Amino acid sequence: MFTKLFSPGKIGSLTLKNRLIMPAMGSGMQDREGYVTERLYHYHRVRAAGGVGMDTVEIAAVHPTSGGSGLAIWDDKYIPKMKELVDVIHQGGAAACLQLWHAGRQTNSRVTGRPIVAPSPIPCPLCQEEPEELSKETIKELVTAYAQAARRAKEAGFDAVELHGAHGYLIAQFMSPYSNKRIDEYGGTLENRARFALEIIAAVRDQVGQNYPLLYRLSGEEMVRDGLTIEDTKKIAKILEKAGVDAIHVSIGAYESLRYTVPPMDLPRGFNVWAAAEVKKVVDIPVITVGRINDPQLAEDILAKGQADFIAIGRALLTDPEFPNKAQQGRVDEIRRCIACNQGCVDRLLLEGKHATCILNPECGREQEFEPLTPSNKTVVVVGGGVAGMEVARLLKLRGCNVTLFEATDRLGGQWLLAGVLPDKYEIREDAQWLINQVNKLGINVQLNTPADVDRIMAENPDAVVIATGSSHAKPNIAGVDQPHVVFANSVL
Repeated sequence: MFTKLFSPGKIGSLTLKNRLIMPAMGSGMQDREGYVTERLYHYHRVRAAGGVGMDTVEIAAVHPTSGGSGLAIWDDKYIPKMKELVDVIHQGGAAACLQLWHAGRQTNSRVTGRPIVAPSPIPCPLCQEEPEELSKETIKELVTAYAQAARRAKEAGFDAVELHGAHGYLIAQFMSPYSNKRIDEYGGTLENRARFALEIIAAVRDQVGQNYPLLYRLSGEEMVRDGLTIEDTKKIAKILEKAGVDAIHVSIGAYESLRYTVPPMDLPRGFNVWAAAEVKKVVDIPVITVGRINDPQLAEDILAKGQADFIAIGRALLTDPEFPNKAQQGRVDEIRRCIACNQGCVDRLLLEGKHATCILNPECGREQEFEPLTPSNKTVVVVGGGVAGMEVARLLKLRGCNVTLFEATDRLGGQWLLAGVLPDKYEIREDAQWLINQVNKLGINVQLNTPADVDRIMAENPDAVVIATGSSHAKPNIAGVDQPHVVFANSVL
């Protein structure tokens, strides 16, 4: 069905089995010292086995000044655990890439445990802590740190490394007039602002050789005042290609424009493809696109139109790690699509300080806790046909149970259908329909317009009963709330 998507593709000397790449995404699954944990190991094990061509392991800090919020690769002591991670990715059939990262000003000293640093002493609008301006001596130290991190990645067995030059992190901070106000050879003109990146590329090449695949992630546009535009990025892309980069991964945004970096559901699918297409016009090396691509047909169309050479799908693999396998096997209707709610993968990580997960896939980040479901032939009654009731009915049926689902209204979907009424929340509506389709496909005995009572339940002679009747909205204690012209949001929807 998707001949281009599942054709092999080359990045430098590396051949990937297909055009799907899992991009680096901070997961919060490392330990306090930045080591790979069992949780992270199993998280990547499952996604590599899901059929992706390359798995890019998340933000690995190259220097202690960026520590505390991701993996670490600034010391040889991290290599053994990294090697274990590489091995399990390879066992799953995917190539392994490590993203080399430094946050620069987009962190806080309470996280790093030491002063934060940046090209210029200008606080990040979100993190709001003034960084120390990097001296030329420390710049050289950081260049060496990137190179040594690449050497460690290669020793650990990674097939490639990616320099994180996007999203307003340190390399991007040097590159952008938005954050770089220096007046020395590292500031001012584009050529000067690119100097830090070019020195890193040269130093990395000295450590890993000319044939080791080197990717570079950049923001097509930063979406901030005085930030990089697509015309700037096209010039940068040509400079990077000349410097020896093997592929360019075109992302978008910075912390101040985080809405575009991790786009919510009201941004259209594939909204950032145009930027990759623009970069592709000016370089001959492969270009990777990313941004709300949760449908294999959309991915195929992007490749067919020549807008990009590879497709990065991030949150889509949190929701359904088997996305690639299902698409390749023609099981497209079984793919559960990311709805871009950002609740489990972003809010939980950044606002709650917990590891990332997915509200549609509770196994995400807990893979080692979920053993394969054992077959069962028990009879189970599920009361309630909302998202929770349908999900448990689906899983029980897949396990072999005889399932009857009672729903008091004339339709399945519950609050999920209501939440998806608004046009920009069509992803929620489609997920509700996906669940309904799966329930019907599996032949679950659904009884609509059937309020459950003891007699109805016991007539099924169940071994177990699952209550999934959901909730109803609360009436706020506001004067006048009972007047006839006052309506609740549910009624409006």
